[in-house]
Amino acid sequence: MSARSELRSGRTVSRGGHGGFLEYVGVTLSYGGLVAVRNVSFTVERGEILCIIGPNGAGKTTLLRMTSGLLRPTAGEIWFEGMRTDTMPAHRIAALGSTQVFQDIQLFSNMSVLDNVMAGAHVWTDAGLVGTALRLRPAIDEERRIRRAAVDQLALLGLSGVLQEYPSELSWGEQKLVGLARALLCRPKLLLLDEPYGGLDTEDIERLSMTLRTLKSEGMTILMVEHLTDVVMDVADRVVVLHYGEKLAEGAPDTIRADERVIATYLGE
Repeated sequence: MSARSELRSGRTVSRGGHGGFLEYVGVTLSYGGLVAVRNVSFTVERGEILCIIGPNGAGKTTLLRMTSGLLRPTAGEIWFEGMRTDTMPAHRIAALGSTQVFQDIQLFSNMSVLDNVMAGAHVWTDAGLVGTALRLRPAIDEERRIRRAAVDQLALLGLSGVLQEYPSELSWGEQKLVGLARALLCRPKLLLLDEPYGGLDTEDIERLSMTLRTLKSEGMTILMVEHLTDVVMDVADRVVVLHYGEKLAEGAPDTIRADERVIATYLGE
């Protein structure tokens, strides 16, 4: 049976070497008569920062949630590293190396910043529940490695001074950076960010932009939904514009800035 035949039969299939790192093919999501995303197709290349912009209700977050498996398209396909993922549950997509940071960060209020970030390592721990509970040597050694990795990740984001603070003691911007640090401890290949700059002050915006550029230089692929267009144009390699659930434009930031349709519908004069 061919890969396309398997795809039509509903199986999860692999097609090595086809398309980009992440590929959307005619992706549609409808709720009854309401179409949230309509026939969207584009490709995200490995190691790039691609930003999705558009007005409220354009389908940006919906597309991101379909990418992570929290929503399932009603039509179309999503491919991640040659694997069709729109039919997979969210935990399987995460195991492939995709991590999403939500607008609602959901930090543990009764845990320190450091412990919150260490919780992000659950996808690659080896010691197991019994070993951890009995404090066996492999479990102790692994916990030390995770702690060092968490400390290093927080240092990268300029949060070394708040390791033992609780989330309620941090600013909203700092909490968002802690959420990002936790996600990065999962060692993702693909980082999905939903409005990461929202609520950040100028200093935190610069810090986050520097971090994203560093992650890109290290080979990470970043797909981001964001409203702050000036920041998007500064950090993105490419931009996709959605409007009423449809793709309006796609291209480099300078191309998007000059696109008359985008100016008319979103950026303004």
